[in-house]
Amino acid sequence: MKKFFTIGQVCKCCGVSRSTILRMESRGLLSPARVDENTGYRYYDIYNVTKVLHIQMFLNMGLTYDDAYSYYSSNGKSPELLAALKNRIALLTRAYEEMKLRMNDKQHLQLDIITLPEYVCYQKEFKGASWSDKYRDMYNLFGEVVEKGYRPLISERLFVINNNDGREKEGENTYICCVPLEPSCADENTVFYPSCTAISMLCYGNEQATSKAYAEFDEKIRALGLKPTGCKRGIGIVSGYTGKEFSRENYVSRLIVPIEDLNKEEIDRLNRSGLIN
Repeated sequence: MKKFFTIGQVCKCCGVSRSTILRMESRGLLSPARVDENTGYRYYDIYNVTKVLHIQMFLNMGLTYDDAYSYYSSNGKSPELLAALKNRIALLTRAYEEMKLRMNDKQHLQLDIITLPEYVCYQKEFKGASWSDKYRDMYNLFGEVVEKGYRPLISERLFVINNNDGREKEGENTYICCVPLEPSCADENTVFYPSCTAISMLCYGNEQATSKAYAEFDEKIRALGLKPTGCKRGIGIVSGYTGKEFSRENYVSRLIVPIEDLNKEEIDRLNRSGLIN
């Protein structure tokens, strides 16, 4: 059985480019099994090949070279990588739930208890009388974020905090539009939101369906005996400012209300209630 392989053979076997192999070496992730002193040619063994494949698996999962380095340098026991994987699973689960809801192609509601992460937000208060006003204000606020050179948080979407019950009423209502940012962007113009427990309702349909969902959300919170600790947040997952190509009938929104922390007994009670998905 052949013991050593050229860089070309490794690239072909693993489906990567020569520059990718050299990048892994420069980052301390890979070392050739042998380097010819006369020609400088690199040669790799089976362990190198399987490691390249393993690193590619990390990259396909949305992790980084730094995450892979953390894994190997800690003998596979990196708390930072474990946290990154947990976050990745949460994001994938959320994306799956949102797409599945839309695939049903009918108005539907899904209720969950979630943990909101810490947020650093650029935000402003506005007044408006409709969802279109909120979409317009959020669009303009995001434009300010781009102009100021802030970095939006990739993993979290823009949201609106409603200072009332969220349902459209005659005349103008006040609300706060928020753009979550990378933590490094925190300055005197940003606002910090601590991590908290929240109840979440995922809903599908147009603006009228979302307005109706606000009322049903209130009823479910009361039925579950939960104690809100903050105002409702509306996240336009696919809406007027995030999916111009989507029709209004295909909007997906997540409504969130921060609540008091729950102990294990309370969580078990909610699961038995049949109201939580």
